[in-house]
Amino acid sequence: FSHSECTVSSEWSEHFRGLEGDLNPVVALGKFNALHLGHRELIFQASRLGRPYLLSFSGMSKILKRINRPPLTATVDRSRVLEAWAQAMGSGLEPKEVVIPFHKVRHLGPEDFVKVLVHEMGASGIVCGENYRFGYQAAGDANLLRELGSKYDVPVEVVELVEVEGRDGEEKSISSSQIARFMAEGRMSLVSEMLGRHYRLVAGCGEGEGTTSNSDAVVRLPLECFRNMVPGPGTYPVSMTTSSDETTTRGGEGQACPGTARVGEADLVLECDRRLVLDREALLCIDFV
Repeated sequence: FSHSECTVSSEWSEHFRGLEGDLNPVVALGKFNALHLGHRELIFQASRLGRPYLLSFSGMSKILKRINRPPLTATVDRSRVLEAWAQAMGSGLEPKEVVIPFHKVRHLGPEDFVKVLVHEMGASGIVCGENYRFGYQAAGDANLLRELGSKYDVPVEVVELVEVEGRDGEEKSISSSQIARFMAEGRMSLVSEMLGRHYRLVAGCGEGEGTTSNSDAVVRLPLECFRNMVPGPGTYPVSMTTSSDETTTRGGEGQACPGTARVGEADLVLECDRRLVLDREALLCIDFV
């Protein structure tokens, strides 16, 4: 079997259409909610084997009846993060994302799932974390993935969990759930360590109410208007920029405006060090520094 000659069946074509013509796609497996340092390590390993693709699943929370929480990285901010990672890798290959509806794979056993990756997606390599589970009822683990990779002649790289040192001096494994917990507690320095960058909160500029004066600016935004998870109540130092393209935060425009963000139970109030000019069609990007 030659991966470069893989043809996609009609059942999967709409999901893997973007891979057509790519002879060396390497699949990184994970949830990729936060795009944290653990995810970056997966992508770095994948980039050593070929073109990295992040494979994740939509609709899991609804099907598994879990609480549907806002993402940790806003959808419109993901391309900015992936572009920065591509530059850090030095390969020039920006990671691409592939999202499959969870109902398409929910009842697949571990081997059938790997067959989809190899025969339908045309994967020439697979990368996962050491705690990755896959297949119906999470029956497969990283060791089984290695065995199946060997069976189908596809290299499998298993990456150790990435850790950071907490205030207590203990090493803490990086995970999206851990980041969400620190967010709720307002421990933004730890969040930044686990992300490898400042946490960025994103909202549409036309979704809040702002008042300005000659020397200062105050912008009030209801919490429900944000595109990703808002930190717990508290006052935080922030830096604000805008993006005129409402589909992405890449290439934020203008000089960053420092200030503070006061998060309450129902809204977030920005107090800027200088007047912040907001275009109602733009995105407001708030970095917690």
